Amino acid sequence: IDESPSNHTIGEYRSTVTLSDDRSKTTLTFSIIFVKEVTTILECIDRIFRNFDFRNESGLLQFWELCMPSELEEVGCNLILADQTVMSTQDEGLEDYRSRCLESRCRFVGLGTSVGNWLAGRAVQTRIADHRTIHHVLTQEDQHSADVGGKGQLVLPVFYGQGAGKKLLGIIEFVTTVPKESYDEDIEQFHGLLKDEGLKSKYIGKTIKVKYDGDLIKFTLPLSAKLTDLHRKVKTRFPGLENQNLCAEYTDAEGNPIRIASDEDLRVCMTEASSKGAKFIK
Repeated sequence: IDESPSNHTIGEYRSTVTLSDDRSKTTLTFSIIFVKEVTTILECIDRIFRNFDFRNESGLLQFWELCMPSELEEVGCNLILADQTVMSTQDEGLEDYRSRCLESRCRFVGLGTSVGNWLAGRAVQTRIADHRTIHHVLTQEDQHSADVGGKGQLVLPVFYGQGAGKKLLGIIEFVTTVPKESYDEDIEQFHGLLKDEGLKSKYIGKTIKVKYDGDLIKFTLPLSAKLTDLHRKVKTRFPGLENQNLCAEYTDAEGNPIRIASDEDLRVCMTEASSKGAKFIK
């Protein structure tokens, strides 16, 4: 029986009855097919959006629904922008962003697809939440900079089920007119609303463990972090390095030391760790 959020739940009940007398025996098998209405994922998302507290701030909520044809399961999926959306206040910039997304509301995302800094696409590949805060410096390298502009973003993958049966259903995207210092409160609120619907998500970023001069520290970096973010975190924890040029390296899955000398190096490091399910990066 498939009871995941969809239009219907379909099941079959079978019963075998044996009839006999002194001369013969007949076995009959009865099958009863039943269909039960269940809540769809879009109905769940609609309730989550309506119950979300914007805390008197301007923001946009929209949902990218996952569509994975059976013949494409091994190579990728389509992300389709759903009609479900909520905007806390009338805002021309957010309305324009929504319109731009609707212009290409169906996008294919494969494991090897270059999604650049399109956070919703990246969340499909990594299965981890991500955000764009005031600490993110927008550059020409940002694939969707023309759409996002100086806005803030939070994306959360939405899952149903547990363990090996856990299924990705889509991506919640929260866009704010002004990037926030942190989206931690919003993340906690979303987790609570998802739990009420029998759904779940994953938290942002990876745990980074840094060893310097015999001391070991750890902190969390979002997947969209830049090299300057890594350096700032390290210098905050090791004040003696404030005016020093840092040289960082990490240990990959094979145990090899790899230098992190650019934003791309850090992105590869974070993506590799996420795709292989590593609990932390050292």
